[in-house]
Amino acid sequence: MDHPRPTEISDITDALSLWRRLVSSAIGRPLPPALAVEAFRRLHVNGEPGAFDSALLLCTDWRWRRVSTQVIAGIVNSGILDDDDQDRLADALLWQERVDYRHPVGWIATSFVEYDLNSAGPGRTIRVDPNSPTMASRNVWPPLRTWAAGRVLGRRRAPVGDVLEHARSLPARDAAAVVTGAVRVADTLDEDQARTVLKAALAWRHKTPRQAALVRHV
Repeated sequence: MDHPRPTEISDITDALSLWRRLVSSAIGRPLPPALAVEAFRRLHVNGEPGAFDSALLLCTDWRWRRVSTQVIAGIVNSGILDDDDQDRLADALLWQERVDYRHPVGWIATSFVEYDLNSAGPGRTIRVDPNSPTMASRNVWPPLRTWAAGRVLGRRRAPVGDVLEHARSLPARDAAAVVTGAVRVADTLDEDQARTVLKAALAWRHKTPRQAALVRHV
């Protein structure tokens, strides 16, 4: 029996269908960043609701994990997200280790098979209310943390010390990304805060924050 071809991102015509596709589909092949940005613009250019959800799911999707810098930049530069939505997005991408996205379980399936590990018999089919809420855990790629740290500090939404302390709690690449984002907005901070950021970056074990701090002095 032939199975219908999954809807391509470029064929999706409404935000809800995009969210369902991004949440329910398995890890797909890498895609160019322009495809994500184009989908975001197309679905929200006229003020259609749900732009925050689309932005969050697009930039945290596996398909764009290697090009998330371009995806988040394209989404932000579209001008569609207002300041409040950008702040919400930055908070999610900076402070959470992984982003839990709440959605109806029916986006994935309405029945599941439960197996008894102590029995060789067939599994038991369990049907669920498709509207029951569940969570999809989304990865936050390091470039997203760089943008988020810059946004949070540039908007004075958290003290420098809190951001640096949070960075120290993250895995090495994520931590370096946060500190690099802080360095990139150091010129917008007051003198003491900028000095604190640069001192931390120059002493960081990962080379990326150190390089960013050294370039700033050139």
